[in-house]
Amino acid sequence: MEYLDIYDNNGNVTGKVIQRGDKSLKLSDNEHIAVSVIYIENSDGKFLIQKTSQEKGGMYSSTGGHVCSGETPLESIKREVLEELGIDISKDKIEELGFILYDMPIRYMFYIRKDIDLSKINIQNEEVDYVEYMSANQIKELINKKLITESHGKIFEKVLKYKKEVYKNLQN
Repeated sequence: MEYLDIYDNNGNVTGKVIQRGDKSLKLSDNEHIAVSVIYIENSDGKFLIQKTSQEKGGMYSSTGGHVCSGETPLESIKREVLEELGIDISKDKIEELGFILYDMPIRYMFYIRKDIDLSKINIQNEEVDYVEYMSANQIKELINKKLITESHGKIFEKVLKYKKEVYKNLQN
């Protein structure tokens, strides 16, 4: 059984906990479960994108998942990358980009620059069919064609905005 903390609109843990999948509990407008999502960019400027399994919707997405009770969003994303891809990013510099309120979950956003050899990835078959590197334009095309999970498309836009700001600051 997996338990999830409830967060408020400001990203604070409320102290309430629910069992994942419990449809009997209705959350108020200021109550959310949390999800962490990371975009991994290689030194060629391409992003690691996964095609989710049919069981998980068969859409393109980035890596991510639910934040379990007692876990921080950062701990969650490290766990998810290890579970879904077999890659340990616990010692890497992970950029925390805040969160967005989108649908019911509060979505924590992360970004990392890391070269990952696709042959070293050990995908979790229950969740992921395959992974590949894609350019920003290819991902924008997925967004336009509604082939990527909608929230992951919104997060990708935030990642691009973050990168633009960082690059601008490095120029000054």
